[in-house]
Amino acid sequence: MFGQAGPEQAYECGKKAKQSVKLWTPTFVLLIFLGTLTSIGFNMVSPTLTKYAVELGASLELAGFLSGMFSITALIARPLSGVIADRLNKKKLLIFATILIGLAAAGYSFSHTISVLIAFRILHGVAFAISSTTTVTLLAAVLPRKHLGEGIGYYGIGHILATAFGPGIGLAIGEGFGLQTTYLVSALLSLFAAAVMSRIKYSEKPVVKQRRKILLSDLLSLKILHFALIGGLFSLLNGVISSFIILLSDERQIQGIGTVFALSAVVLFLIRPFAGRLSDRQNISLILIPALIMSAVAAFIIGAANSLWLILVATVLRSVAQGAAQPSLQTACLRALPANESGVASSTFYLGADLGQGLGPVIGGIISSSWGYDVMFYCCAGLFILGLVLWLLGLLPARIAKATCES
Repeated sequence: MFGQAGPEQAYECGKKAKQSVKLWTPTFVLLIFLGTLTSIGFNMVSPTLTKYAVELGASLELAGFLSGMFSITALIARPLSGVIADRLNKKKLLIFATILIGLAAAGYSFSHTISVLIAFRILHGVAFAISSTTTVTLLAAVLPRKHLGEGIGYYGIGHILATAFGPGIGLAIGEGFGLQTTYLVSALLSLFAAAVMSRIKYSEKPVVKQRRKILLSDLLSLKILHFALIGGLFSLLNGVISSFIILLSDERQIQGIGTVFALSAVVLFLIRPFAGRLSDRQNISLILIPALIMSAVAAFIIGAANSLWLILVATVLRSVAQGAAQPSLQTACLRALPANESGVASSTFYLGADLGQGLGPVIGGIISSSWGYDVMFYCCAGLFILGLVLWLLGLLPARIAKATCES
């Protein structure tokens, strides 16, 4: 049964006792706070880096490549991050990765050439891959299995808040004191978070002797690859919307498009806890099938929309679908593998997200430049329909499995 691990796969976490069935523990609350802090720092940097690169003399093409390099680097580093998260102490590894994120942000501030900026961007991508994978692995270790989906849903709220407010904070600091100051503040947030992480009450002692040899199964789990690829569809649409919705609104003379991002953040904030609890109790198909349909409809509406209200309707549909499906798929990945393989479960899930987020804008740019934004979004809708059909027909490389967890 998914999610059940034998005694040989158990971890000692905190006190040497049976894992608590309580969701809201001091450790969990502290992880949410620190994750939100780190995410705010990240979102202060990302929207401004392209502008900063241009100020240093980069062309628009090079600045765009610099921005996309982050996802590419994270994608390459992701499989190894799962291995080390499973084999090393998760708390110490998370502290190390957070320090690297802070150093990368500080490095942006002291970069006076594009080549140096690229070097720190690569470091940032590697550190982010390790941090995000280790965070989910640590959550899987400290959360009760019966509340895993709910816990991941609540943790994601911090990321939503950071996405909503982080860019504005970064831009405000940049306008008042310069972008270099923005990056220094971001670095200080990450370094402060790393320092506080040392106070997390967590210890682990794997009972099973770890292998030194790294196998393919340590890097990527084919058993849950279908969950990751479906999750990547939601990231792909998210990347396309983030990259092209403003350009689409300019072309169609739609005013007030900025409300799309605020509305999306509000809907995600409301849906994540509910979706997390639902994923703990229901078969994942009952969540995923409506989410795929809603995303397809949302993409089609955006492709045809010529007014703001239509795009806002699509935004609600997309945000509900994404907010419900992605944490449910992430939870399913964690439950499908033993507890001592939560690192590879997390990294495999994020591989799909990295692929979608990285390839979406690239493929979308090619399609939109040749056939227009409407065709680009219709193609996105078609991908969701294809994913739905494959899921229903059972052609994906695993059975449709329950995401419930028996305590």
